[in-house]
Amino acid sequence: MAEIGDGKVIIFGGMDENNVFDETWIYDFKENNWTEIKNDIHPGKRKAHRMARITKDKVLMFGGESYETTNSELMNDTWIFNLGTLKWTEKKPVKNPLSRYDFVLSQISDGKVLLFGGDIGAGDYVSDTWIYDIQENNWINISTNYPYRPPPCANAIMAQIDAGKTLFYGGWQFQYLTDTWLFNLLEQKWIKIEPLSNPGNMGNSSMSNINKSEVVFWGGDHDGWGNYDELWLFDLNDSSWKNIHTNIKPDGRFLHQIVKIEDNKLLLFGGYNNRTGLNHNDTWLFTLQPNDYKEDEFKTDNIIKSYIISDNENKLKIKISNVGTVDYQFYDIFGNKLLEKEVLFVNSDNEIINVDVRGFPNGLYFFITHQNNNVEVAKVLISR
Repeated sequence: MAEIGDGKVIIFGGMDENNVFDETWIYDFKENNWTEIKNDIHPGKRKAHRMARITKDKVLMFGGESYETTNSELMNDTWIFNLGTLKWTEKKPVKNPLSRYDFVLSQISDGKVLLFGGDIGAGDYVSDTWIYDIQENNWINISTNYPYRPPPCANAIMAQIDAGKTLFYGGWQFQYLTDTWLFNLLEQKWIKIEPLSNPGNMGNSSMSNINKSEVVFWGGDHDGWGNYDELWLFDLNDSSWKNIHTNIKPDGRFLHQIVKIEDNKLLLFGGYNNRTGLNHNDTWLFTLQPNDYKEDEFKTDNIIKSYIISDNENKLKIKISNVGTVDYQFYDIFGNKLLEKEVLFVNSDNEIINVDVRGFPNGLYFFITHQNNNVEVAKVLISR
């Protein structure tokens, strides 16, 4: 499923208890109506494929598991749906990713989509990164060496979080994963983010941008139990996951789809409940409200201190208010942990601890201390 602007989304294919489909449907939020788009030329029946808007008037679909015959077949075909003509066209690039299903795909800039990983057959998980350029009609393999990329996996979630950046989470690699990664198109590389907390082991969910620098996901298969019904938001500004509470929500499920239809608004469709054995065809709207953010589950004075390292300074001087043991971490703006110290004993109130930052370039950083269930966050600007 993919958003197509003006409060509309498009969906193709999928399955229920007995059938695999090759239908194209468009949902209009303003009319609250699903309309089937019928064409003689269209992709074949399939599931576990992915779609993403690639330009203002075009949507790309790739791969999946085809059921055109009695035997299933993995696909690596590329299709474009034109929103002006409402017609499908198969593109035939010279180079394609291997046939696969349960991979992740999202727009990363105008005219380009990013693809990662998936299953190329019988649990053979891959960790390759591809970009499709609609102007060139070409798939480009982005060479990245492990461990500087997400691990081989399927059933992860990914969404564009900012211009030229996508956020990746979770996935299945014989167990569900908890890694958070950011892909930077300009630098053509993956960056691992290490938030203070995360939603836990997760796969078979769906994630979407909801605002600039924010993405959300709901539901999924949490730690292998299925039927998860929690909503999480990732904020790129502070590299944090936040749990969002809602009083009314769909029943838990996975293999569903969510997409943004307006700022602060998401549309959810379908999914599978493994307790009831039912495939859903219900449609839900979520609206993000300012008071939806869950309070952090630790004590804090809510005051963010600021420090500036200038001239020839090499030490960050931090005042610790109370006697006792202290843990601290030093992060860059992408959430990468650069320094860590555990069980540092402070002998007196308002003791100063010195942290060596001479090896770090100019930029913004975050220094986090933990003491007696209290957490303090400080911004550190290095400007020598």
